[in-house]
Amino acid sequence: MRIRGDVLLVCGLVAGCGTAPAGVPNIARPVVERSRWDVIDEGAVLGQVLQLEIDDPSGPVVFYRVVDAHGRWLGHATSARRFSRRVPFREDEEDLGVWSLERGAAMLLEAAAPVTLRAVARDADARRAAK
Repeated sequence: MRIRGDVLLVCGLVAGCGTAPAGVPNIARPVVERSRWDVIDEGAVLGQVLQLEIDDPSGPVVFYRVVDAHGRWLGHATSARRFSRRVPFREDEEDLGVWSLERGAAMLLEAAAPVTLRAVARDADARRAAK
């Protein structure tokens, strides 16, 4: 029975690692898209930058997500413009440093030339839902 007790202890420790700290509810927070830009290089749309906002009880949390032309998620930027590259099958992301939205998006999209951002018009239904 010693082995069974050890297995239960290990299972309990592993289960405890995934729980939220005492007093902090582990609940999903609504995320709303606030803005979207096409990333353009020499007239071609390489991808998009999305400005997203998490509705957190301590105040809104703004961040950016960069996706390629097929909608594949490449990386993020904080509101302070610190960029990171998404690394598949890993919890953490590769830090790229602090850049402008244009430069950081170009790095994530592996664009050779400077890129420009062009605002994408959101439809009326999306604007109404965000308010």
